[in-house]
Amino acid sequence: MESFDDIVLGGGKGGKSLAMALASAGHRVALIERGQIGGSCINVACIPTKTMVASAKIVESARRSIDWGVELGAVSPALVDIVERKNRVVKEMVDAHWSLFTSTPNMELLVGTAKFIESNKVEVRMSDGSSRELQSERIYINTGSTTTIPALPGLEDIPYLTSTSIMNLTQLPEHLVIIGGGYIALEFAQVFARLGSRVTVLLRGSRFLPNEDEDIASAISDLLSDDGIELLYESKVKAFRKLPSEEISIDLEAGLTPRSLTCSHVLVAVGRTPNTKDLNLEVAGVDTNGDGSIKVDDQLRTSAKGVWAIGDCNGGPLFTHVSWDDFRILRDNVLHSLNRSTVGRLVPYTLFIDPELGRVGLTEEQARRKGYDILVAKLPAQKIPRAKTSGEQKGMLKAVVDKQTEKILGCSLLCHSAGEVMSVVQVAMLGGLTYRQVRDIIFTHPTMAESLNLLFATI
Repeated sequence: MESFDDIVLGGGKGGKSLAMALASAGHRVALIERGQIGGSCINVACIPTKTMVASAKIVESARRSIDWGVELGAVSPALVDIVERKNRVVKEMVDAHWSLFTSTPNMELLVGTAKFIESNKVEVRMSDGSSRELQSERIYINTGSTTTIPALPGLEDIPYLTSTSIMNLTQLPEHLVIIGGGYIALEFAQVFARLGSRVTVLLRGSRFLPNEDEDIASAISDLLSDDGIELLYESKVKAFRKLPSEEISIDLEAGLTPRSLTCSHVLVAVGRTPNTKDLNLEVAGVDTNGDGSIKVDDQLRTSAKGVWAIGDCNGGPLFTHVSWDDFRILRDNVLHSLNRSTVGRLVPYTLFIDPELGRVGLTEEQARRKGYDILVAKLPAQKIPRAKTSGEQKGMLKAVVDKQTEKILGCSLLCHSAGEVMSVVQVAMLGGLTYRQVRDIIFTHPTMAESLNLLFATI
């Protein structure tokens, strides 16, 4: 039995950052990672998907080049080269993390799979087949999540794609059907539509993006329709069948009407499942929720003394930046006794379609449900000078303000560089600025940030 000051299970954003911070502070740390050096964000999620989003944007801009007075002729995207670029970006980041993990003093990287044998002890099955047993007074679980595979008749009989495998295709799908209508589904829908695939998205409900205001969701729906993406509402999949032609047949109900689709490829994008089932958590006394996520308090402590859970495995929100903040909370509490918690943190969202949706705080619908007397600001993106000069005029901007205090409650920005502009609003909210103060800030002209002057002037 080997003893460490700290054991971290998983080298994703939160885990790797915590392990290196503790090691740099002089703790003897074991970082256990089963193979994705740097975590899912770098290997199969944020980084590779956004490289493909960027490539699809270049394709779309090239096709629209005449809008900028530039004639480029026919555009022929090469999926093989796009995937190769993605792989290069990923490899560079993985190599950088491997170097960090193997050179950080006081930290030992163990490539293998861990499970609890007691609340303060784990067994690691190493990649070479050997095993090691470790113990520590502090263990941090950062095992992430994986694609949820629903129990649908016939799914296992077809060569379905996940958000990981679709990024390794070498041939463009002729007709891609996507099961699910969340952020992952929509980003891939637009990427492959712009690369030349016919794309159909199957939505279970009658409302598109139900967590967004209806006007924002409608604007996004229109954007996707402009890219030729078909959205089928109230679509319940009944069965999949592989045809002799190698095509895939999908039997479904659209509303109450039975129908079938034939396609070349199916992408399953219905959500993520926490990677916890093989950790032997019951032996450690770590309680979980019904979806397998680990129960934690506002300081990320589990039900077992000396065990914490950070990132996707604790139920989320499932964002890299949330895992990063989980790390900062634990770092400050463990090393500096600051008693920080997750209470009241303001989590931003960005949907990386084109144009982006950046959102933080409350939507109009959420604010009304909470009983706020509100003011609503709205601005078409085409009224922003920088949007005109850059040729990126699609979308709309919206903000919600507490009428009594004039403080900003939230914003939903659908426009060019929305994720960046939304961050300005987020900082203003954290600083307690009123909408009038943001309205009257002197922003450089012409920039997208200047849109906030125009947006809040509509109140």
